[in-house]
Amino acid sequence: MTRLDTSPGHDGGSSRPIDIPYDEQVHWVRAVLGELTDYAYKVVSDSGRFRVRPVFFVVFVQGDGRPALAPSDFEWLLVSGGRRAYPEKIIPRDPELLRYLRYNGDLVAASSILHPDAAAPAAWAQQFVSALTSAMADELGRLGRDQSFTVEEVSLHGIDRVVVRYIWHLIAGDKYYGFDIDLAGVREQRLSALDDPRASTAGFRFGALPFDQPIFQSERVVNGRHWIDFPT
Repeated sequence: MTRLDTSPGHDGGSSRPIDIPYDEQVHWVRAVLGELTDYAYKVVSDSGRFRVRPVFFVVFVQGDGRPALAPSDFEWLLVSGGRRAYPEKIIPRDPELLRYLRYNGDLVAASSILHPDAAAPAAWAQQFVSALTSAMADELGRLGRDQSFTVEEVSLHGIDRVVVRYIWHLIAGDKYYGFDIDLAGVREQRLSALDDPRASTAGFRFGALPFDQPIFQSERVVNGRHWIDFPT
């Protein structure tokens, strides 16, 4: 992050703040950041609405040192302060990057960015199913001779969908349930709500869920089976 300090006392001794023109700001940023400036954003905030304040430019750098575009869910107020803030992308000199921005925009959808500690989608799906089936087997083992549940199916479809079918044996009669799990949606939900990238914790949660005897607020019934779509 680069800060251009235009506050009082930074104009050669004068106490009067300086409002540097935008083009000059970018020239100073290029002098400091070099080629990284192509990926820089100026953070515009209401904190500088009524008086000249320091200006912030931000570049996102990956673990291997390569620059990256900003994620769509980044909280720009963390940089500038104030009540409202938004980014203004510096126009890059790299023609390929400029072409990409014209067609795709200057932010990357947060849902498409893997957590640094998360497995790749294919591995995440396998880990999720393994944890889910282990949790179900553990819960069934705890029930012992109490045959309250029958698990009919746990299946992985591609790398982004898991289907679970089970029967809940009640005194009033059997109740048939199904889970239709969108793995990409579950992964994104757990990252945003819990900052937890692990497939194992997500899988264990779903594996134990039927045995908690939950009441679902939203479900669809197909051929007598109650289906619940996740994430809800």
